[in-house]
Amino acid sequence: MGQFGSSVTPEMLKEALLTLGFSDVYETALGADYGCLQEARHYVEEVASGKQNFSLTSCCPSWSVLAKKYFPETIDKISNELTPMVATARIIKQEHPKASVVFIGPCVSKKLEASRRTVRSDVDFVITFEELAGIFEAKGIFMSEMEEQEESEKMNRATSLGRGYGVAGGVAGAIKKAIDTYYPGTEVKIEHAQGLEDCRKALLMAKAGRLNGYLIEGMACPGGCVAGAGTNITIPQATRAVTQFANTSEKKIPENM
Repeated sequence: MGQFGSSVTPEMLKEALLTLGFSDVYETALGADYGCLQEARHYVEEVASGKQNFSLTSCCPSWSVLAKKYFPETIDKISNELTPMVATARIIKQEHPKASVVFIGPCVSKKLEASRRTVRSDVDFVITFEELAGIFEAKGIFMSEMEEQEESEKMNRATSLGRGYGVAGGVAGAIKKAIDTYYPGTEVKIEHAQGLEDCRKALLMAKAGRLNGYLIEGMACPGGCVAGAGTNITIPQATRAVTQFANTSEKKIPENM
């Protein structure tokens, strides 16, 4: 939201992508909704029960690499749930088995994630918002000329929880809301770090046993995914746009599976 202009709706962006040559467009928030429910279940069954000391989110590839490289003792605490990118890609592959899937987002680290052997079969290409803007310009596709088509299907499958994942604190906050809704009475402890230095500090605290019982969210970019290296607008602009979009979602929370 907001990456291609404050007046550009998701349907206008979808129309531009279809004009460019894509067959369909899915929100990555769909995968975030799926992951949110899985993370909530994992926290309740493993961390809140005391079986596991703490849990680390896995959405941010740079955060995961930091933990695995410099804090190897935390590897078994990193979530094994699919990241929103991969979960959404698998939804697409299920619905369109022969599709080539392109992830478009703010993060250059997703290129690294997509190169992993276990992910390659799901995500074929990764481009950033900045790269997409260049492609639009090269092809002479201008957002000001896009119109929502009456027959276009509205992009309303995702919930406000999944749509808020890209802002710092959004992942842990969404998981907490899911736990509060579907596992009432469960105490949820949250720590979220943004920026690699704060992420390192959080991992040090976890290693020292000071964050036992916590769900720890780490994002390499200060501000969250909206501050990724491949964005077109400022962090405050992106944060406001994403938050507003999430708050106006028709669906507030994904249905429990």
